[in-house]
Parts: sequence; C-alpha cells; structure tokens
Amino acid sequence: MRCVLAGVMLLGLTMLGLGQGWAVHDPIYIHGDNAFTWENGVVKGSGTPDDPYVIEGWIIDTRAQDYGIYIDGTRAHFVIRNCQIRYPQERAGIFLSNVRNGRIEGNAIFGGKIAIQLLATQDVIITKNAIGFCDYGIVIGGASQGNTVCENALYNCGFPAKDEGIKNSWHCAGRGNYWSDYRGQDLNKDGIGDTPYELVPDLYPLMSPPVALPAEAAPMRTVDLSKVGERGIVALAPGTLVRLVAQDIGVGVEKIFYRLDGTDFLEYREPFPLPDRAVVRMEYYSVDKLGNREPTKTLTIYLDIHPPVTRIYAGDPSYLAPDGKLWITSRTPIELRSEDASGVANIFYRLDGGDWRHYTGPFTVPGPEGPHKIEYYAIDAYGNREEVQSAVLWKDDSAPVTQPSVASP
Repeated sequence: MRCVLAGVMLLGLTMLGLGQGWAVHDPIYIHGDNAFTWENGVVKGSGTPDDPYVIEGWIIDTRAQDYGIYIDGTRAHFVIRNCQIRYPQERAGIFLSNVRNGRIEGNAIFGGKIAIQLLATQDVIITKNAIGFCDYGIVIGGASQGNTVCENALYNCGFPAKDEGIKNSWHCAGRGNYWSDYRGQDLNKDGIGDTPYELVPDLYPLMSPPVALPAEAAPMRTVDLSKVGERGIVALAPGTLVRLVAQDIGVGVEKIFYRLDGTDFLEYREPFPLPDRAVVRMEYYSVDKLGNREPTKTLTIYLDIHPPVTRIYAGDPSYLAPDGKLWITSRTPIELRSEDASGVANIFYRLDGGDWRHYTGPFTVPGPEGPHKIEYYAIDAYGNREEVQSAVLWKDDSAPVTQPSVASP
C-alpha cells in the first residue's frame, strides 16, 4: 500500500519541497546503468552530467531489508536527494559498489547499522545529509577514491566515520562536517573547529549542524529475547524504539506478548518506544504455532546516558616504580579496555600526539627510550563519548651495565 504525505517537509535548516509530495517506496536495487528506471525510484533525468538521473522524495523503511538504496556497477550520473531512509537494521541505508559519478544530497538516514557505505567507488559527492543513531555513520571502504564528503551532520553514531580509501576529501570550500562527538573549540567564532576531527581527515569540522534530523528520527535496537542473558538486563539509548524477536527450535514463534512496568500485556506488532524513565521493567512471553506458551520472563532495561570508561594496561615486561612511573620496553603489549552499560564501545588512541587510530588489539610503543604519551577515549553504541584520557609511559630498552669494583686495602 502506498501513502502520500502531501505538502512540504522541513529537514532542519533545509526546506525539502517536492511537487509530487513524499511517498513510501520499497527498497531500491539498481544493477548497471540500464536499471535507472521509474520502477527503481528514478523520477527524472537521462544520466548525463547536465541531466543526471534523480532518485528523489521517497520514504524507505529498511528494517526488514538489507539495504535502503543499493547501486552497483554504474557509470551514469545520478543524484539521490531528499529521501528519508529509516532503520537500516541489517546492512546499510545507502550502499554504492563500483560506482562513479554519483551525488548523495539532502537525505535523512537514521536508526540502523550503517548510514552510507561506499565500496570501490569514485567521484561521488556526499553532502548536506542528516545522519543519526547508527552504529556506523559514513564508511568509505577500500579501493574508493576521489570522493568528497562535506556539510553533513552526524548525530550520536557509535562509529561516526571510517575511511579506508585514498584521496577522499572530508571537506570542501573550507567547510567540513558536523560531528556531535567533536570536542574541539572555536576560539575565533567563525563556525569552524580550530582542530581537525580525529577519526577522518576533516580539517574544518563544523561547530553547528547545517541540517537536522526530522522530529520522528529515533534510535532502534533489536532485542533478541532468545538470547537475553541470565541476568535479564540490557542497556539502550534514551528514545530507543524496541524491536522484539524470538526463536523457536520447533514450529516457530507465532506471537510475542509483553508489558512494561506492570501494565496490561500487549501483542507485539511493531517497534515501540520506552517510557521516559531510567529503568524499565518488561515482562514477556512467546507462543509458538502450536499454541505452546513459554513461562513469563522479566527483562530490566536501563537507559544508557553515560559514556564508557577506558583503562590502560601494560603487559609483560613492565614495572611500576615507587615514584609512580610505569616503565615498559619496545616489546611490552599495551591494552585498552572499556566498560560500558551497552557492552559495546569503539576505542581510539594516539601516540605522542600523532594520528588517531582505531584500537583493535594490544599494541607496542615504538620510538626512543624515555617518556611517551598515550591518549585514548571510547564511543559507545549510542554515541556517548568519553573525554580524552592520557597516560605517560616510560620506555627503557637498555640492559643494565655491571662495573667491577675493587675494595681499597
């Protein structure tokens, strides 16, 4: 069933007015230039630089699909603009693979795993998009080059950006992107951060968002009731829509029933919001297709508004001196561990003021003997960011020297 939302929709500071109105559309899959058709969401254009194909004005609910918009193996010029892609829970909201000559502009993507992902893609411009509540914001994969990302706004993403390609630009005309976790200053009040954003080479991060998410944007999390731990506790971001799933080894689950804080039981039909409380008690049970009902179980849901806490550990060999100095060698493994209510956190670190790196496992400290400064922080799955922590480790790779001595007679 198609429904049309007539009129004009306001996306933050950008007015999105479409003559046809906004309409619901199924996920769009385009394989090759010949697939730019009306059935695949193209509303106009011929694919040339002066008259690109235009995919515009669609609302795409992606929660039961792999992708919202998937484009593969194209060279025609195209624009994806003024679309709203909701809850890409499985893969990505917009995914481009082996693509050239594209433009992604003025869209809102929220509540999923990855908002925008490029793979082996060149000469694509990503601008003025509002992205929020995703595990990953914008991901540029290997073999992607010459792409430009600027004037986007990213809100509360667990891993806001990642660039594994080459010669991609994260700013244009002296303007970068807005990052809700950016902690830099703007001392001259020109609207541009004084220091680069550390996860990608955005040299001109914006201090205020150029576009905003629509009012209905919200995080969404899937709670697999068959995998709830023994303690029956999960942590979710405030405002989360809860999606319940259950499994039955035999004939399969027919229905799920739940209630919050002692209210009446309801049949689960679609994701629902949580009450605005720090702790919510949910009771639930499922019924299989033969009418077998499981015993009522209880789940305690905490709303996670606190950033992770990261600690640094030095392996062997290491030595903590009485004066508080921690001594290591070039072969000492350094480990970073984060604790967070959500159970998931991305950790970033840098050595001696160098480039920030994504922590994937224990590392060693290169360079000369003497003091080395390690800075680190973590972002949890809901975009809560820890303040930058630091530690100074003292490095000693030299063996002791024994000097013989002869006692005087």
